[in-house]
Amino acid sequence: MLASLALTATLLALTGSPAVAAPAANRAAPEGHGTCTATAPGSKPQRRGTAWSCLEAGPAPAWVVSRMTRTAPPAVPTARAAGPGGSRHDGRTPEELCVDDSPAAVVSNRLAYCVRGVARYKRLGADNKVEGEAIVGILISSGMKETPNAAWQERVHVVAVEMHNMPDGVSIAVSSTCSGICTTQGPAWGGSPVILREEGKGKSDGVLGYSSPVGKGSKAPNIRPSYHLDGRILGGGIPQPPVNVDQAGPSLRCDDQVTRWPGCIVEGHMADVTIRKSLYGAAAVTYEWAQKNLSNPTNNYGTEKNPLHRDAIGDTDKKRTITCDYAPRFVRDNLLVPDDQCDEFPFAMSVEGGKPGSMCVDILPQKVAGAWDVANVRIMRGDKATAICVRSHVTKEQNEGAGRKEVSGAVTSARILDREPFQVIITD
Repeated sequence: MLASLALTATLLALTGSPAVAAPAANRAAPEGHGTCTATAPGSKPQRRGTAWSCLEAGPAPAWVVSRMTRTAPPAVPTARAAGPGGSRHDGRTPEELCVDDSPAAVVSNRLAYCVRGVARYKRLGADNKVEGEAIVGILISSGMKETPNAAWQERVHVVAVEMHNMPDGVSIAVSSTCSGICTTQGPAWGGSPVILREEGKGKSDGVLGYSSPVGKGSKAPNIRPSYHLDGRILGGGIPQPPVNVDQAGPSLRCDDQVTRWPGCIVEGHMADVTIRKSLYGAAAVTYEWAQKNLSNPTNNYGTEKNPLHRDAIGDTDKKRTITCDYAPRFVRDNLLVPDDQCDEFPFAMSVEGGKPGSMCVDILPQKVAGAWDVANVRIMRGDKATAICVRSHVTKEQNEGAGRKEVSGAVTSARILDREPFQVIITD
């Protein structure tokens, strides 16, 4: 799920120490400093002691990310754990992903990502010792929740986290391309370089834009942005040949199969439907009970290890009828539950839905003294462990709310394709 971060660095040597550098043109480039180019023979910087200009790039270490974001309010993680299978809902924003404490160069969930890189500029003397250094952190982030017409933008944030003996500073310009069915929309900052002269200073309003002309009814996987950075040590001299460094980045999928318009997600993350007990009461309790009590390993539907799969072409009403209305018919009781409805699990909109009611266990979730209690109204075949589905007494409001707002809403927002797996996560 990682893409290519291509770094094109054109370095200008900076006036350095007063010592005169020995000619470097005929010597091998020093090792351990990234890609180095010799200072142009006879140039002013070369006469003043700068023998090599070097640049290396890679994933941003934790201390770089920390310094880049230390002036911002701390991110509050929104990832929540629930479900017997340890399923997780990761609803973090791009900003929260950027400050994730993992060492990964790319941190993502299904609907957001952050690419975290660092560029190190170095001036070396004739003895290959570092005379000056600048470290620039780079955060490129995007949220995929709003991608009408499969178009999205990335925010580019660069900060000079260290600046040592670089009197005139450094510059950096950012542009991008993307592979697959994808086009780009111009470089960040209009193509102008950002000048960084002081430690702790940066710029955050760079924007990179993309779109995918994915056709109706089709999908475009493996869309891979590539970021191109033009970095320069300022202070005079003759431009050196460009160098290239490759690093991993995100992989995206766009489609026009889910809603009336195309959209995109980050690949490599299973979709989830998150349902809160505080909003949907007995309906949420029903799905949680099914996951915990249908103990046959193949029946704990909607978990990470045994996900449900969207059925986009099946007859949902017919499948629901098979579960709730075929013999033995589900008996609604408006005295026990006002406006009682049959709520089925697995969902009728899933491939796994539409189980015969004779193979289900009927349950009655009720709140007793502030806590939910589930009473077994009827267990077919004598043991809930042998049931392959659940039918539950819930109100119409809870049933339709969980189904229409959360299940259908997740299909749209997470762009769950036909036959694609998804988890069902219950939270308080």
